[in-house]
Amino acid sequence: MKQLIIGTRGSSLALNQANEVKERIISNFDIKVEIKVVKTEGDIDLKTPSRKILDKGFYTSEIEQLLNDSKIDLAVHSMKDLPLKLKSQFEISAVMKRRSPMDILITNRFSKLKDFPLNSTIGVGSLRRRLQLKLIRPDFQIVDVRGNIETRIDKMYKYNWHGLIIAKAALERLNLKEKFIDFNIKQMIPASCQGIVAVESLKNRSELKSITSKINHPQTYLNGLIEREIALILEGGCKIPVGCYADVNNDKVNLYAYIATDSGEKFIIETESGLLEDKKEIIISLIKKMNNKGLQETLNDRK
Repeated sequence: MKQLIIGTRGSSLALNQANEVKERIISNFDIKVEIKVVKTEGDIDLKTPSRKILDKGFYTSEIEQLLNDSKIDLAVHSMKDLPLKLKSQFEISAVMKRRSPMDILITNRFSKLKDFPLNSTIGVGSLRRRLQLKLIRPDFQIVDVRGNIETRIDKMYKYNWHGLIIAKAALERLNLKEKFIDFNIKQMIPASCQGIVAVESLKNRSELKSITSKINHPQTYLNGLIEREIALILEGGCKIPVGCYADVNNDKVNLYAYIATDSGEKFIIETESGLLEDKKEIIISLIKKMNNKGLQETLNDRK
């Protein structure tokens, strides 16, 4: 194989991610790599509030179509944007080393959450973030924000918001010099696979497997598999505010999970930990704990 075509969205963040994959490939193989920019529904529809976006393929379907038609060889996505159930012909064949999985609050005014005045205005791009923020500061006035990272930050300054919540990984990747406050895992459980760049390919493209296996980061791949498995169980076939994170350290794993109804009136936060080799049993135990707190009722309220 002499040339590969990578499909990606056209934002600066998406191109940064695609270029990381490209660099990993050309540093290991004598292959020419081209990046093809693809517009997705999520790039065209900038009016629908993020909390009303029900299609998990909102940012990926058009890229997957080109992959299916062999117009591109590999698709690069933010892993959290991928449907939890891929179509049977596709697979996640590699991931890049994970950046921070956590959320941050960008602000140039304050250094601590408690310093924000009553009823501060905060830009938020997902229902999961919105509801967890309300648990910390119920008084905050939340504004829905869409668009790429730079656009969101510009809106914060333009409309004089007190702050903006984004993924820390995005700030790291784009090397943006904004001041921010970190959320810890007890304050805000991130989206499944946040901070992970995924490489998607057709299962039957066996000639690509030597490439994708070489560029894959095994530790991150394991993190992603665990989190996608938990998210698939929690979402229960419907779009609902869910967060989960698998913190793997050597031979141990700590799991964190969050689920809520759209209103946030009902929510469950749970943790479980144990040996990594027992990850299946730990996931089962986590879900059992959540069931004991009313997981099924929470899911039923959303359907």
